[in-house]
Amino acid sequence: MTHYVASYPARLLQYLLNKATDKGGVGGSNSVAHPPMAATAAEKRCLYEVLGLSLDCSQDEIRSAYKKLALQRHPDKLVQSGVSHAEATAQFQELVHAYEVLSDPKERSWYDSHRFQILFADRNAASNSSVPDLFSFFSNTVYSDYSDKGRGFYKVYSDLFSKIYGNEINFARKSGLGLDIVKEAPLMGNLESPYAQVTAFYNYWLGFSTVTDFVCVDKHNAMAEPNRKSRRVMEEENKKLRKKARREYNETVRRLAEFVKKRDKRVIDMGVKRKEEMERKKEEERERKKKLEEERQARLKAYKEPEWTKIQDEEADLWDETEEKGGEKEELYCVACGKKFKSEKQWKNHEQSKRHKEKVAELREWFMEEENQNREEGEAATP
Repeated sequence: MTHYVASYPARLLQYLLNKATDKGGVGGSNSVAHPPMAATAAEKRCLYEVLGLSLDCSQDEIRSAYKKLALQRHPDKLVQSGVSHAEATAQFQELVHAYEVLSDPKERSWYDSHRFQILFADRNAASNSSVPDLFSFFSNTVYSDYSDKGRGFYKVYSDLFSKIYGNEINFARKSGLGLDIVKEAPLMGNLESPYAQVTAFYNYWLGFSTVTDFVCVDKHNAMAEPNRKSRRVMEEENKKLRKKARREYNETVRRLAEFVKKRDKRVIDMGVKRKEEMERKKEEERERKKKLEEERQARLKAYKEPEWTKIQDEEADLWDETEEKGGEKEELYCVACGKKFKSEKQWKNHEQSKRHKEKVAELREWFMEEENQNREEGEAATP
């Protein structure tokens, strides 16, 4: 299955979420709580475990496992077996998420490198912290629909990115760097936002660079060390730890932006729209070329041979008469191809060749253009 921005799992999951909303299920207006969804998010399972695969599985094994489990865990089937609609959707949502991440080599590599942070991240524990635990948001279980309220996609991630931006502003203010050092972040918006705003939002976060110095990761209290040499060693080690923490934080925020963008309904819809537009343009180009070819063929059919070709035919007849009388033979010459032939047989074979026919067609087009040009010049010269 080709992984595209508007992939089948994403579209199907979107349909199921909308269906759940209509029925008062996951994220619906009649839904008070979401215990199955919350349980799934809290009891976070390894994505390889969800698909029943090993860590070194191949892409073919991932596709095969997903196709098999998608049939078994389809919400309609689970609901028929007695499972609640919310729980069925949550199970299928978990399966789709596992497939989308592991089927994308880039996302899979990121997941493999941060698997333990993602699995053991506690979103609730980090809610009171100045720096949110971003790893817990690398999952489609944190949102229930595409609204900008409650546990909606645009509410959850808008709040998250606003908190990240707020941390940057607070650090710049307290450290005396000035607020100008932090570029203003565009709002995430919702389904009604113009696409220019969507583009600006993701461009900002995909190029995010923190101003935080990450002094909090220092291993040593260098200022308390009286020995200058030891203090310098401690400062160098602290500097390396800060640099590493800053680099990892920037990478995590950018990866989160990629993760969110890939699942943003506005981006998915725009991808489908652009693909349809490309197909439409290709079809128009095919029609244009087809029309030009038809016009060319029509001109060729309407073309009349000039008088000089008839003269050549008369000369050919005289040649035949001379040959019958045993007279001296002359070489045959093809004007179109610029070749000579010593016998009638060679000439006949040459006339049937593909190259000769192409040359004759080109010659005809040339004469047609000449005649049209001469006609236009004659009309222009006539007072």
